[in-house]
Amino acid sequence: MISDPEMPNKAREGRFDDIRACIACNQACIGHFHAGYGISCIQNPLTGREAKLPPPARGPSRTILVAGGGPAGMKAAVTAAGRGHRVILCEAGPRLGGQALLAQLLPERAEFGGLITNLEREIAQAGVQVRLNTRVDRALVEALAPDAVIVATGATPYEPPVEGREDGHVTGAWAVLQGSANTGARVLVADWRADWVGMGVAEKLVLDGHSVTLAVDAPHAGFNLQMYLRSHWIARLHRLGVEIVPDARLYGVDGTTAYLMHNVSGEAMPREGVDTVVLATGHASETGLEQALAGIGVPVLLAGDCLSPRSAEEAVHEGFLAGRQV
Repeated sequence: MISDPEMPNKAREGRFDDIRACIACNQACIGHFHAGYGISCIQNPLTGREAKLPPPARGPSRTILVAGGGPAGMKAAVTAAGRGHRVILCEAGPRLGGQALLAQLLPERAEFGGLITNLEREIAQAGVQVRLNTRVDRALVEALAPDAVIVATGATPYEPPVEGREDGHVTGAWAVLQGSANTGARVLVADWRADWVGMGVAEKLVLDGHSVTLAVDAPHAGFNLQMYLRSHWIARLHRLGVEIVPDARLYGVDGTTAYLMHNVSGEAMPREGVDTVVLATGHASETGLEQALAGIGVPVLLAGDCLSPRSAEEAVHEGFLAGRQV
């Protein structure tokens, strides 16, 4: 009901495929409750904000171009189309979904892919024109001549300078999830965000037969996750034999040694016998299109990680707001 207040009506009418199914993320519902603010839903940001966000009036139909088919762009497209606009959604890759496509590859996170499934259903119902394998640039915007552009181009992995990287084997979390990383038997995951990514990659690697150390740049693993999920996955990693090193930041590698620094004391904590270091060190905004569209003469709105890398909750919320604004 938090995810889709119309669920009973849709069920009564036999419209089961139209129900926005909960993806069990616990992020904006019980997560908000425990953080001390209003319950909402990462899929339905209107929940909990009904009084602040009344339904926007439908104005004259306009042409809206959305660049980026991740959660922010998909939500922006659905919302704008719901206001009566003609919406063109362009995605540079072959599939919609953005980073949610990676998130669903983590162990026990397949349900998160429901975010994509639900938005794809809503996009089809709203009549959004979807163009895959289409990268938006200034020339395309000028050719389509939209009334507004919503930029939701997301982010790419941030890889910090790692001293001695050329002497060790360093790869990224995305490469591990996509199956393109040739990881060694003994792996250290450098987790700078203390969220799903570091814990999920550590679990995936240990289930694949690797010996794994999770070095977390926080007081404990999963520091930024809702408490029920955090406790569940800390217990799971413990049972699987993953060594967790808290308050640790990677600053260098040397052959099979990874050099960590304790966040509080500043003391070095070298870890020997490391074949591969996996970076789960956050993301960097993709701002190329925003810069390319400077001075183009039509309103340009930003939503999601291209504005600032965060979670799917902020991406969907900002996509929703952008779709209301155009």
